[in-house]
Amino acid sequence: EFQQRVKVLLELRGGDVSYVPLFTNFPNDLPNDHAYLLKRVLGSLGLDLFDRASFGADPISQRQDEALWQRAVSAQEQKLKDSRIEWIDLTILPETAAYDRLQQWAIDLVFGATPVQEVLWEDLLNVIVSLAPRLDLGQVRIKETLARLAAHEWEYEGVLRLRTPTDLLRMFAFLREQDVSLANKVNFSGLKLSKPQRREIIRFLNTCLDLERDLLRYRPLWISLSKWLHPGDFAKAYPQVASAFDALRNNRIRSFESQVVNASGEQPLALLQQQPSLLLRRLTWLLQRLDVSVVAETIAALRDRAETIPLPLLLTVYAALQFQGARLVVNKQGKAHTVGQRHLLGDLTPVLKNLENLILTQLEGKKNWSTVWIDPALDRLVLPLQVRKQSEGLLNLARGSRIPFGNAEVLRLFVYWQQHQKETDLDLSVLMLDQDFGNAQHVGWNRYGAGEDVAHSGDIQSAPDGAAEFIDIRLASVNQSYLLPTVLRYRGEEFSQLQAAYAGWMRREQVGSDRQTFDARTVAQKVNVNQPGRMWLPFVLDLTTREIIYLDLYANGSRLVEGNPHFPNMVQAIAHYHQAKPTFGQLARWYAQANYATVVADRQQAEVTIGTDDDCTINVLKLVGQEVTSF
Repeated sequence: EFQQRVKVLLELRGGDVSYVPLFTNFPNDLPNDHAYLLKRVLGSLGLDLFDRASFGADPISQRQDEALWQRAVSAQEQKLKDSRIEWIDLTILPETAAYDRLQQWAIDLVFGATPVQEVLWEDLLNVIVSLAPRLDLGQVRIKETLARLAAHEWEYEGVLRLRTPTDLLRMFAFLREQDVSLANKVNFSGLKLSKPQRREIIRFLNTCLDLERDLLRYRPLWISLSKWLHPGDFAKAYPQVASAFDALRNNRIRSFESQVVNASGEQPLALLQQQPSLLLRRLTWLLQRLDVSVVAETIAALRDRAETIPLPLLLTVYAALQFQGARLVVNKQGKAHTVGQRHLLGDLTPVLKNLENLILTQLEGKKNWSTVWIDPALDRLVLPLQVRKQSEGLLNLARGSRIPFGNAEVLRLFVYWQQHQKETDLDLSVLMLDQDFGNAQHVGWNRYGAGEDVAHSGDIQSAPDGAAEFIDIRLASVNQSYLLPTVLRYRGEEFSQLQAAYAGWMRREQVGSDRQTFDARTVAQKVNVNQPGRMWLPFVLDLTTREIIYLDLYANGSRLVEGNPHFPNMVQAIAHYHQAKPTFGQLARWYAQANYATVVADRQQAEVTIGTDDDCTINVLKLVGQEVTSF
């Protein structure tokens, strides 16, 4: 069993496959860019000037060659390992305790205040089926989670345990293996429902308050679904539902949002008071139209209903309002765009103070701490409240979080992929930006950085045996301010179609050609690349503060990395992202304040310590689901 666990750990770090760069002496003996290109052109004309012993793939076509690959694998095995090791602490548990831990993991995810990471759902459902933990669907807070869990009862019992009509759409999207968030297009073509199932659906819709407006939110989907529901068949028993669908088809429903937008004076505020969560989402819009003091008083009046407002929403709104600079916005599909500096809204102190009071009201009485030490680094770790489309990696980091490089000499980036049916070319590049976020230069498929502080291992254009590319960054001597690594799918299969596709970074001490190019013991982060997109942006290196800013974004569009005008703006926004998002540090201080605990500067004097290592009472990097906001 122990050997099996070591095998799994090795795979998690990428140590279960062979890595062969194009230039087998990397990072030494890199060719001159222009001379190498000239030799390739001459080689394509029949004049081969290459010493193939120095290559792990065909140097002319840059496609994998079985003989060269096998020889390079053997050569890699003879090389020395690095002296550096990134340690992982394991806890060995009895089988029953392990099952208890696994069951608690599932419960924390199901009842969490944030969406479950997409890549975890298969494992989560398997745990629920095999261990059968007690799950009260009435306590599930996230609609997508509720829809997935309710699907099981619907399929086997024909019972709907949902809350809103939109929950029903999400459930059907899940059953048809489509986007449960409804952010992407959903198609119900071919859906088959028996008459008892249709009756149960109409009965459920009849219990929903404000049915017409709920249907209007996803009008095209409901019109499509009505072709299989036939609500008119049940008009006698459920006339309200039949009438709502008739009004939907004939555009006779006016949305609540349109009433708010078209209202005059302070009427929007009066309407929004009926829906506190929507009021908070519309806060910036209200502040552009009404006096700050009026809005602040309205927020103060919500104190009696503070417990009904999702805590993540309160935290997110507070963080967004207190930051006035350019920011990065990521939608449900995981795609990003930058937003410039917001309109001047005046002094928001009273609004922020009343928002803080709502947060403290929710947290009051939740802890019995006396003295607390909070690691200052937690102010740079963003709460993982938007992890739906986040990639799966060794480190549980939220987008925008900043972590130190450590004391490694070289940060070695890597990408590995193995094509399935179609020849696939992935390109690893680094875009370098100056202190003003202007394009400086790049290292990638056509510029190898020979003799420089950033160096590329060579472009491989096919991967039947599994291909790898590397970039070395000598941290002490790079003279730019920001580095943006990218993994571009130049041609071939989607990331999710490949047999394997992942990337990450190693912290290395020895990187000469006598050392193994890939050493699993030095891997600090490995992330599976499997979301839709043309390009994956893993992180940004801030060389001024010597920090990695976790990014994990997928983008479409141009094949070019260099010269792309969007990237500098995005790097500038992500550099300040942690200032515009709620952090573990701020939440920890609010917990202490709400429960009358004393925050101390000396870790040794604290009863409770909150940080990023296992010596702390609470290691925030290991929190999942409901633990993220409840500690």
